[in-house]
Amino acid sequence: MLGVENITGNHPPLSRSAPRFENALFFLFGALVLASGCSASPGGSASSTAAPNRVILLGGNANAGVSNIAASPLALTPSFNPAIHDYYVRCSSGTNALTLAVTDSTGSVSTALNLVEDQLVSVRDDYWIRCLPPDAPVITVTTDADQGAPTPGWYLVNSAAFAFVLDTNGTPVWYARGPTMLNVDSVTPNTISFAPNSTGPFGFSAATRFEIHSLGTLAVSTVQAVGSPTDAHELRLLPNGDHLLLTYPVQSHVDLTGLQTFGSDETIANCQIQEIGPTGQLVWSWLATDHVDPKQESLEPATDMVNGTTVDDVFHCNAIDVDPSGNLLLSMRHANALFYIDRTSGSVEWKLGGAPFNKDAAAYVQIVDDPQVTFGMQHDARFMPNGDISLFDDHGSMSGVARGVEYSIDHDANTASLVFQFLGTEQSVAEGSFRRYPDGHSVIGWGFLPTNPKVLTEIDADGEDLLDIALSPVGNQSYRAVKVPLSQLDVTMLRATAGQ
Repeated sequence: MLGVENITGNHPPLSRSAPRFENALFFLFGALVLASGCSASPGGSASSTAAPNRVILLGGNANAGVSNIAASPLALTPSFNPAIHDYYVRCSSGTNALTLAVTDSTGSVSTALNLVEDQLVSVRDDYWIRCLPPDAPVITVTTDADQGAPTPGWYLVNSAAFAFVLDTNGTPVWYARGPTMLNVDSVTPNTISFAPNSTGPFGFSAATRFEIHSLGTLAVSTVQAVGSPTDAHELRLLPNGDHLLLTYPVQSHVDLTGLQTFGSDETIANCQIQEIGPTGQLVWSWLATDHVDPKQESLEPATDMVNGTTVDDVFHCNAIDVDPSGNLLLSMRHANALFYIDRTSGSVEWKLGGAPFNKDAAAYVQIVDDPQVTFGMQHDARFMPNGDISLFDDHGSMSGVARGVEYSIDHDANTASLVFQFLGTEQSVAEGSFRRYPDGHSVIGWGFLPTNPKVLTEIDADGEDLLDIALSPVGNQSYRAVKVPLSQLDVTMLRATAGQ
């Protein structure tokens, strides 16, 4: 049960009868535990030791606008600005002494608090300060005031053990923990989805699952593959309420003679797309080996030890998108290619990138006018409203650097022309995303950069870098970086459920 403690110092209580945040908490959790237990000192200060999982409400004169909040000895991040409403301090394990000095037109009042990690301090129901746990990565935000500001919205990212919803100041307004977190998204309003226990380089544990957390009801639903372990690379919601995801069924006795040095009796990680219904039933599936020949189409095969068995990862599917007709776009990293799949027949209609051959005799779409020639070991392929295709090009195993790219497809000529790219500074080892948004801005998720902790960049319509966010140390890379509108996730619900 979340509790609330009211602390007013020497200021009179808020004039409104109940704070908006308190009402939201009551809605979410059914009841609030109100506590006193604090005393104001003659010098205009108050002190309190807050119990875990409490929200501390600092009151004051509601008609005297706050002009500054100073924190000591923990640093307030970002620096106070009356227009910014969410902040955090980096806490240690156990009790953290924090003094907040709140200044308004009537003067300044200091309040001494003892906080534990995950607690939230609300200042006059207008400013919120989170006690961020010590195991959270260090968040660094870099902006360029000369280029303008990012558009309003929420960034959904993960670190090694956290799912985050960051505002455009880099403040984690919401977060959740998981042993091996991956693939944070919001598939419907006021829900957050992620895989808390992913495995790599692909899904091989029966326990792996996607969780969809409702911020309003606190309900958690799960989605898993049927018949083989869930892979955490992709979760898509279909208009009928079903979900698409990936699984890598292990298949033995596969002849890979002719593919590099592989032999005639190999064990492979196949690639299967599954449509999962609301009760967890398998509705539809598509298997890669029925339509893609690993001997002729796998260009970057890898060998992994999985549960004591040597497994050849010849396909490595990592993204699915769906067009208005219901047909699918599948990204296959180890083929350096995208496959357009007819949903009804299952056949591959066309193939972009990779080897010209296809088992289904699909039309081969040739990349032209690309300064880096082609893409390689890509992620996050997406249809765009104008018919173009965007993707994150890790650009592995070839010269050049990682980038976000957009291609225009000419199906009459079977060519794909590069119409936009934003270049990084090095290749990405794995992961990554590139999303283009209606306001003209784009967000690049950089995946795993071996020497750089940067996880995302937002650029404007002219390709100017507006904001970069890094999660340190290196190794806290985010699988993707997805931006959603402010309306997608209610800020009051985010604050109320963070760290739960």
